[in-house]
Amino acid sequence: MVSETVLVVLADIFGWGYFLAWTVSFYPQIYENWRRKCVVGLSFDMMTYFMISYIAYMIYNVVVFFDLNIQWEIIGNSNESSPVKLTDVVFAILGLVCTGITCLQCVIYESGPQKIHFTTKVVFSVFVVALGICCALAGFKVTSWLFMLDYCGYVKLAVSFGSYLPQIWLNYRRKCTEGFHIGGVLLDFSGGILSLLQMNIYCALEHSTKQFTGNIPKLVLGILTLVFNITLVLQHYMLYMGNPPPVLAPDSTEKTDLMKKLPTW
Repeated sequence: MVSETVLVVLADIFGWGYFLAWTVSFYPQIYENWRRKCVVGLSFDMMTYFMISYIAYMIYNVVVFFDLNIQWEIIGNSNESSPVKLTDVVFAILGLVCTGITCLQCVIYESGPQKIHFTTKVVFSVFVVALGICCALAGFKVTSWLFMLDYCGYVKLAVSFGSYLPQIWLNYRRKCTEGFHIGGVLLDFSGGILSLLQMNIYCALEHSTKQFTGNIPKLVLGILTLVFNITLVLQHYMLYMGNPPPVLAPDSTEKTDLMKKLPTW
């Protein structure tokens, strides 16, 4: 039987492993945008959903990690460790920063037909307003801060279901993945595997499922990362491998050509 010390070491290795994989996964897209000075092929809707999810994810992880009272409410009087680790906190902060940089690139570089659609703007606005209401209610003792954290956690969960879909749809409409760097997807996939392995080890060590139930956003993020990344990998390496961008008509631009194809989310 594997000793407890070995399992603890493995959990730390997997934890920093997924942290590195997920953190580095942002850089290929940032570099690709900088190299091309263009963001055509990158879904603005996906980046907006990423921004929502990382704002919520950062708030959840930072507060749970540093607030001992919140930790007590989550795990009770047991001797179990916090479901949020230091790697979760650092990754959430870096993820938000890197997503912000990519969003800034979407503003300053050539964007072609890409835009944030109305439905996505509504979702972002509702998230911000609801977050403000939750904070106000907690501040005035109408409800607990744990309620606000639950809101952030389940926002991350809900947004994760749809965050990759705009990019998958854009690839499908263009029959091409140029402009979307697959390197980030492969690192994302590796991070998802390591994240789930770490949670399983902690559950084995503590003979409890609190590592899953106490950090639902991390669990869902890991699982959905695998599902959507497999889809993107299939698009890049099988369905649309080597396909050029949509052909421009003689008196039109790619923007005009693609605007007819892009859906209204």
